[in-house]
Amino acid sequence: MHKSISRYNEFIIGLLLTLSLFWPFLAGPYFKHHDDVQIIRLHEMNECIKDGQIPCRWVPDLGGLYGYPLFNYYAPLPYYFGELVYLLTSNLLISAKVMFITSFLGSYVFMYLLASKLWGKKGGALAAIFYSFAPYHALDFYVRGAMGELWGLMLFPAIFWALIRLEEKINTSRLLLLAIFSAALVVSHNLSALIFMPLALIWAIILFLKRKNAKFLWFCLGGMILAVSLSSFYLLPAFFEKNLVHLETTIGGYFSYTEHFKGFRKLFLERSWGYGSSIREVPGGERDGLSYQIGLVHVVGWILSLVAAKILWKKKKNRSIIIGFCSLAILLSIFMINPRSVFIWNLIDPLKYLQFPWRFLLLVTFFVSLVSGSIFLVNFKYKNLLWKFLIIAVVFFNFSYFRPVEFIRTNDERRLSGKAWDVQIKRSIFDYLPIYAQEPPAELATARYQILAGDSRVFDFQEGTNWITFKTETNSHTIIRLSQYYFPNWKIFVDQKEVKVEYKNNSLGLMTIILGKGPHEITARLYDTQIRSLSNIFTLVGFTASVILFLFSFKRVRRWISYYRKRMN
Repeated sequence: MHKSISRYNEFIIGLLLTLSLFWPFLAGPYFKHHDDVQIIRLHEMNECIKDGQIPCRWVPDLGGLYGYPLFNYYAPLPYYFGELVYLLTSNLLISAKVMFITSFLGSYVFMYLLASKLWGKKGGALAAIFYSFAPYHALDFYVRGAMGELWGLMLFPAIFWALIRLEEKINTSRLLLLAIFSAALVVSHNLSALIFMPLALIWAIILFLKRKNAKFLWFCLGGMILAVSLSSFYLLPAFFEKNLVHLETTIGGYFSYTEHFKGFRKLFLERSWGYGSSIREVPGGERDGLSYQIGLVHVVGWILSLVAAKILWKKKKNRSIIIGFCSLAILLSIFMINPRSVFIWNLIDPLKYLQFPWRFLLLVTFFVSLVSGSIFLVNFKYKNLLWKFLIIAVVFFNFSYFRPVEFIRTNDERRLSGKAWDVQIKRSIFDYLPIYAQEPPAELATARYQILAGDSRVFDFQEGTNWITFKTETNSHTIIRLSQYYFPNWKIFVDQKEVKVEYKNNSLGLMTIILGKGPHEITARLYDTQIRSLSNIFTLVGFTASVILFLFSFKRVRRWISYYRKRMN
C-alpha cells in the first residue's frame, strides 16, 4: 500500500498545491470579477432545461427581459455541466464554483497525464504545477472570471494527451477520446479552438513522423470528423447564422484588436498585479489595469527546456523536436501579442473575433508549462534539488496572484432579485442582439406586451423560454406588440393559423401582430431553422456513432458481434 502511494508522490504534491489555490472559494460565498455573468447564464440554462428547450438557444431574460439567442452563439458546454451540478445541489453559487474548480483541477490532471508521458513523473508533476500556478491562470480565474477560457486551458493538454495515446495504440476507444475532447473544446470556447486546433494538427504530424503509420492519420481524421459531428448543434448555427446578430459590436471600438496589443516588457518584466481593464496605453494617459506576465519562473523553466533539447538531441531526438515545436509555438504566440504582428491580424480575418491579442497567452501558458518539465529527462546530479527549488520558486512568486479583489456576501435569492437582478440582465446587452433591433433597449421590458391600438382584453398570458401563449377578447381592430425580439424562426399563430409577424415598424425589432374583432388564442414560438435542425441531427448522429464506438471498444461486445455475424452468414 505504501509503495503504491509513493508511486504518485509527485502527483499528490502537485494536487495539494493546486487545491491550495481554491482558498477564496472557502473564504466567502462569492467574489467579484470582470465577467460576472456565470450565475445569470446558469440560471437561464436551467430555465431552458426545465422548459424542455434542448439544446438551449434562446434565453428569456437577458437583453433587458426581451430575450436573445445567447447559446446559439456563446459556447454552452460549461453551463450544461453547471446545470448537472445544479440539479444535484439546487444552488447556483455552488454550481458556478464547481464549474470553476472542475476546469482548474482538470487542467492540472490533464497536464500531468500529458507531460508525464513525455518527461516522466517528476517532469510531468512540475509541468502540471507550473500550469496551475501560471499567472494567466490566476488572471482568468480570479480577475476576469473567464469560464470559457478556463475550460479551454483544461482541454488543451487533454487533446494533446489523447493524440499521444492514439499514436501509441490505434483503436476506436482512443479515437473516441480524441473526438470527445476536441468537440468539448469547440463547445467550451470556440475562440480557444480557433487558435489551438491548427497547432494540434502540427502535433499530430510530429507524432506521425515518429513511426510514419498512415493508419494513425486516418484515425485522427476520423476523430476530427466525429468531433465536428458532436459539436454541430452549436458550431454550425454559430457560423452560418452569425449574420443574424450584431457581431460588429464585439469587434469594434473598445473590442477592436488594434487597442490591445502588448509589448515584450509587459510579458517578461512587469510583475505588477491589478484588477482593472485592458487599455491601449499612451504617454501621459491611463495605465493598463491588468497583468500580462508569462511568469518569471516559467521563463526560467522554458530556458531550461532549451538546454534539455540540446542535450537530448543525440539520444532522444523526438523529445528535442517536441521541445523545439513548443518553443516555436511560444515565440509565435508572443509575436501575435506584439503590435508588430498587426499585418497578420489584418490578413487573417477570423482573428478579429479574438478581440484581445493577449489571448494568445493561452498558448504561451500551455506550451511554457508543458516544456518546463523536460529538463528532468536529463540525468544530472542535483535533479531532485532542482525539482524542489523550481516548485518552491513558482509557489513563492505566484501564489499571491490567486485571490479576488473583493468577496461578496450573497446567495441565490439576492442574485436573482432586486438591483443585482437588474444589473445582470442588462450586462452585455448588445452581445448577440438580433440584427432586427437597431439599438439596445434603454429600459427593461416592464410589461410582456403592449396594446398599441384598439380595444382588447388579454388574459391567460403564459410564457416559457422560447414560447408565449395568451387569449384575447377583441372588441375592435387591435395591434399588439410583444416584448420579444424577432429572430428567425419566431412564428405566431392566431387561432391555430400562422399570421404575418411584423417587426420592422419599431427600432427594437419587437414582434407585432394585428387582431380582428372576436375571441382569439395566440401562440408564439421560436422554431429551429434548417441550419439548426440539421445541426441537431448531425450531433445526434455523432452521439449515436460515439455510443457504438464505445460499446465496440469492449472485447466482449466485439466477440458478441462477431459471433452473430457468423451465425447470420
